[in-house]
Amino acid sequence: MILRADLNGGQITEFKQEATRRYIVHLLKSAADNDHTMAQFHLAECHLNGSKVDRSHTKALNLYRKLASRGISQAQVALGQRYEAGEGVDRDFDTAIEWYTKAADQGSEDGRHHIMFLRGWASFIGHSVEQSDIGALSYWQEVSTKSTNPVLKSIATHMVGWMHYLGRGTQQDELKGVKIIRENESHGFKLGEDQCLGSNWNSVSSDSHAAHKFFELCQLGSDKIWLCKHLMAVCLVNGFGTAQDQKRAANAFQQLASEGHAASQFWLGGCYYNHWGVSQDYRQAFEWYNKSAEQDNSYGQWMVGLCYSGGAGVLKDDNKAAEWFRRSAEQGNRCGQNALGRCYKDGKGVAEDIETAAFWYCKAADQGHLYAVKALKELV
Repeated sequence: MILRADLNGGQITEFKQEATRRYIVHLLKSAADNDHTMAQFHLAECHLNGSKVDRSHTKALNLYRKLASRGISQAQVALGQRYEAGEGVDRDFDTAIEWYTKAADQGSEDGRHHIMFLRGWASFIGHSVEQSDIGALSYWQEVSTKSTNPVLKSIATHMVGWMHYLGRGTQQDELKGVKIIRENESHGFKLGEDQCLGSNWNSVSSDSHAAHKFFELCQLGSDKIWLCKHLMAVCLVNGFGTAQDQKRAANAFQQLASEGHAASQFWLGGCYYNHWGVSQDYRQAFEWYNKSAEQDNSYGQWMVGLCYSGGAGVLKDDNKAAEWFRRSAEQGNRCGQNALGRCYKDGKGVAEDIETAAFWYCKAADQGHLYAVKALKELV
């Protein structure tokens, strides 16, 4: 390879890395042509992702199918994934499960967990089986606790959190659900408490595989299950696993909010508050936050308090702000606890009381609320 004299060290390194990648693909092709099993498997991945070869679902599928028919469990799982996602073939959960089962029969835990994961979604949305929250939760819990697949594990864990939060398939435990969703947040799956349940002020766009898979599954069940439609709209607001479309999201929240779903009422309030897909309208935001709050949604209660505190869409009233913050805080909401702590610190709506302020700040800080942690340090 001839390098121009004016190239700097970084460009030279980049050229070397590119040459290395191309050489590796060349070796893969040579080994695959000589019927090397794992070379064919990795070459299929290259075709699937368009990595230094033409992106081709057809070529990838042909290689996966050839290897799967020879009993290679990794290829059986990969082929099942293509049917599950509808990549290069018509989406077919039954055929996906057939290939996952073949892999599981050979001892593949990944294959077995793919089956559990898919059966969880099928049970939840009633796809080819009777709808069952209990069944869905059971399948997802197994994937959440036992799978090492980061995509399956993160999505299943997130849904386990929602099931506890809403009391679907299990006794309702909002704090447990919130904790699960909060602790499940990761670089590969960015929908944590603040992004999916709480403040929702900062977008969490993501192009990760987990994000795309989550959006597709939520969209699949959006015509049957309100939570799927709600989560699909959350993804659309953020551009999480899909192109951002806040107008479409606001329309979905509007429908669900009108049906009385407190979580969607809270998010519709957020759309009006933040100018997401609708004209900014603090009065409308307050009305929807209030509807959510009246159904004991602790995030709605916190936002009603903030609206009273700042006079957003309603007359400013520190006393009412403190009342709503208290209702939220007493439900264990860390945002409400932090806000109530600030009320006691500043003497707004309540008598100034540093000890009580510290009490509520501690409650919020114990749940990882960063502003509460900072406020506590300032009190010392």
